[in-house]
Formats: sequence, structure tokens, C-alpha cells
Amino acid sequence: MALLKCKECGHEISDEAKACPNCGKPQKNKPLSTSLSKQITIYFVSLFLPPFGLWYAWKYLEKGDQELRKIGLTAVVLTIISIVASIWFTVALINLVNQSLNSINLDNFQ
Repeated sequence: MALLKCKECGHEISDEAKACPNCGKPQKNKPLSTSLSKQITIYFVSLFLPPFGLWYAWKYLEKGDQELRKIGLTAVVLTIISIVASIWFTVALINLVNQSLNSINLDNFQ
């Protein structure tokens, strides 16, 4: 559990607090996590569920922090790699099926 400062009064509060105990101001915008487990989750989603990786990328890229932007940029790169690989695999599979169908058709005519 980390300590944060209230955006209204500067009082130290828990990162799990929903409101500041000093001034009562709701604490909606928790900072984004840079933990290894969170990064692994983001990278996994970016690689294996490419369109959804862009949501994480957008959240992390819009923050000013350098480390958060690196995580967001990595998510974008992994998403692009995954999309390109998916397209390449689909085209290769279609070509393989076409070749198989062509060889079947040629064997039937001989």
C-alpha cells in the first residue's frame, strides 16, 4: 500500500482511499500502476488481443510521466506486431489452402 497526497489539501492518504480523510475530497484518479504484474498484463493483452492493447496504450501514453509513456509505447509496438503477424499468418494460410485446392483439382483432371 502506497501513500499519495490529496490533490485538494496535500494530506497524505492511502492509495486505496476513496476520499481524503482530512478534507473529504473524492480521490477518483488513482495513478496508473507500473508494477511488473501490471506491465505483463498490458503486454499480454497487446500481443494476444491486439485491439484491446490500444486501450491500455492510450491510458498510459496520455500521462506525462516518462515511465508510463514507455509502457504505453511498448503496448502500441506489441499491438502493431501482433496485427501484422495475424495478417501475415492469415495470408499464408489462405495461400496454403489455395495451393492444396489447386493440387486436388489438378489431380482430378489427370
